[in-house]
Amino acid sequence: MQHEKESSITTATRECFHVHTSRCKHASGDTDDDYTEAALKLGASKIVFTDHCPFPENPFTNRMDMEQLPEYIHSLKLLKMKYEKFIDVQIGLETEFLPSFRTYYEKLVEMDGLDLLILGQHFYEVEPDVYSFSMEDKHNEYIGLAKATLQGINSGYFSVVAHPDRIFRRKTGWDDTMAGISKEIIDEAKEVGIPLEINVSSIRRRLYKQEFWDLVPPKVKIIKGIDAHSVAELNEGFTKCHYCTSFRK
Repeated sequence: MQHEKESSITTATRECFHVHTSRCKHASGDTDDDYTEAALKLGASKIVFTDHCPFPENPFTNRMDMEQLPEYIHSLKLLKMKYEKFIDVQIGLETEFLPSFRTYYEKLVEMDGLDLLILGQHFYEVEPDVYSFSMEDKHNEYIGLAKATLQGINSGYFSVVAHPDRIFRRKTGWDDTMAGISKEIIDEAKEVGIPLEINVSSIRRRLYKQEFWDLVPPKVKIIKGIDAHSVAELNEGFTKCHYCTSFRK
């Protein structure tokens, strides 16, 4: 069963969903206030921060350190209070599903101040302490990413599957195997009732797979995410998210 915090997510057309902060080490120096003020100027009703999740002992790069997590939550809690009359500020984390960290995910979903976790499967766990980013041959990486995505969908920890088509980022074409894997993810998301995210950053970076989205039936929940790593990307992505109709045929 999906975690009860899924109620934090809507598919409203006036929200800034999937926003990162400078803590992730690959974003701009724009402040949390800067993002929220920008969202207000855009007329958004909600801004959903989903910075890259830290892990105990900081085994992974390109994300906040574990020691920064309390400050991240505290800073955004202050924004919630400061802007409560003007915009809904949601506090989340984007994370991979790694089976060895189940106990940690349990702590996160119960953590005071966190509204949601979203599943962004950038790599997967090959075995304890061995991860796919260390593999020399990544040609079939998408198969392991798909299996991890399915596990994550069924774990009950996550409220949204971020950029599900990005598991094919190393594939230049499209084939029956990719289509079959896509259908598994789509069917499981439909069964569980978890939204799939059409990701503006994937489109900008040419990681978007229209073939995946052509397989998604109307009854599957969809949310459009900006995946902003700067205020400039927030502004550009908001417009593309809510006024461009070419994301999905």
